[in-house]
Amino acid sequence: MIIEVEQGRRATVDQIRDLAARFGNRVESMGGQGVYALLHIVGDTREFSARAGYVKSLPGVRRAWRVSADYKNIARTVTDDAGNAIPRPRREVAVKGLDGIERRFGGARPHLFVAGPDSAQTLEQTLAIARAIKAMAEKLDILDRVILRGGAFKPRSSPTSWRGLGMKGIAMLDAAREETGIPYVTEVMDLNLVDEVAAHADMLQIGTRNAQNFDLLEVVGRAQKPVILKRGFGNEAKEWFFAAEYIANQGSLDIVLCERGMKTLFTKGGYCRNQPDLNVIDHARRQTILPVIFDPSHVAGDHTIVAQNLLASVAHGADGSITETLHDEAFRVEQLCDAEQALLMDRYTRAVEAVLAFESAVKPHLDAASGPRGKVS
Repeated sequence: MIIEVEQGRRATVDQIRDLAARFGNRVESMGGQGVYALLHIVGDTREFSARAGYVKSLPGVRRAWRVSADYKNIARTVTDDAGNAIPRPRREVAVKGLDGIERRFGGARPHLFVAGPDSAQTLEQTLAIARAIKAMAEKLDILDRVILRGGAFKPRSSPTSWRGLGMKGIAMLDAAREETGIPYVTEVMDLNLVDEVAAHADMLQIGTRNAQNFDLLEVVGRAQKPVILKRGFGNEAKEWFFAAEYIANQGSLDIVLCERGMKTLFTKGGYCRNQPDLNVIDHARRQTILPVIFDPSHVAGDHTIVAQNLLASVAHGADGSITETLHDEAFRVEQLCDAEQALLMDRYTRAVEAVLAFESAVKPHLDAASGPRGKVS
């Protein structure tokens, strides 16, 4: 639901916030023009909307209407009750580290780099990669653009494959954050563990296998932590957006969409792990307000082509990337999951340097060539 209210009506806005909180909703500003501000009621608004008559009677309220869109909370453009299209600003999702630095996905922010081990396997490995990421970020002056990734709970196709260290892995990631100050994101799989993991992690991740685990999505939404939502490997774009809506419907819009490739008949030749859908990055940025990032590791399955996939996503305007990295080539044989797609940190650093060079030298020309519809703003 969207409410148009006169600027400066603090008491009215407070009443709207109190009513929204009563039904588990939140109020976010959508900006507005002139003397009127637009307020967006986030979450499942059926109970709130039933009080629309009361809301419209509040001092300074000009209009209040239900949003017309397939995915009401995250849609980039919504329609009012008169049929007018109202564009919404792209959202920034903030993740703050112990170092006091806030990392932000989306909006007009530059590409954000999420990197780290496939999984926290040993404390030495986890700390080594975290230190290397911090050293790279300090060298390139992008400390505000890096987040650590690492798995503690691993969804595997085979029940006998290594499935992570669980909370022991979380403790290793905690140690890496404590030493470097860099926040971390980790996958959560069990709805019964969401609160426990959220008490540690700075950001949660929903993997491709759980992209339509709707009970899990709702619990993660209630945790009120920023979340990376990977696209299901067999999901249409609209199904992906609806999965995000499950999270948003619980009152959280701190969602980052992540494209990670599709399983298709065309990947059977062994030249890549999943078929990258780069065009969906542009599509998701036009259809939703959410930041969109790319996973170059899972589309590749081969560390020799990860950097190429990362750079391709930057050209499509990805708000960030999430890459599996390796601290030492000698550890590759010891890595128990996805070793073949882990990119050595020195090569990852060169890939990041290439992104920075692209942003300064190529992106302005690409923006001009793309035109208004394709512009990566």
